[in-house]
Amino acid sequence: MARDLENAKKLQREWYLRNKDLVKERARQWALNNPEKSAKLKTKWREENRDQHNAINKKHKLNNSGKYAHYEGKRRAAKLQRTPNWLTDDELELIQALYSIAAMFTKTTGIPHHVDHIIPLQGELVSGLHVYNNLRIIPATENLKKSNKHDI
Repeated sequence: MARDLENAKKLQREWYLRNKDLVKERARQWALNNPEKSAKLKTKWREENRDQHNAINKKHKLNNSGKYAHYEGKRRAAKLQRTPNWLTDDELELIQALYSIAAMFTKTTGIPHHVDHIIPLQGELVSGLHVYNNLRIIPATENLKKSNKHDI
């Protein structure tokens, strides 16, 4: 009985290796046709496999360092371009204080916090400024979900 199970697993593995592209395409099509179910499954897997997820992300960043450097440079440039030169020193200090408070929240609660641009710097329909009244402190998970979106 155990031998039959081992043989079946071996045959299944061999079939998968021969048809890997087909399996991946079917999985991709299923995910496109079932976006909510797919998102729930991805979230569940990520929560259950946090270390593996982080290792995969770290490896991806190392293998694609040029892409990530490009994104970071683009974001830095957008921030600079959207920081008005008419801001006073006091307003710049308020902005810096928000970042310090977010870091303090992260340290004291253990939950990562970000300084979010309410109206994104690189939004599709509208772009905001890097000014104090366009900033707020929110949990990192909420900021990452929001991305460059702005609800009107």
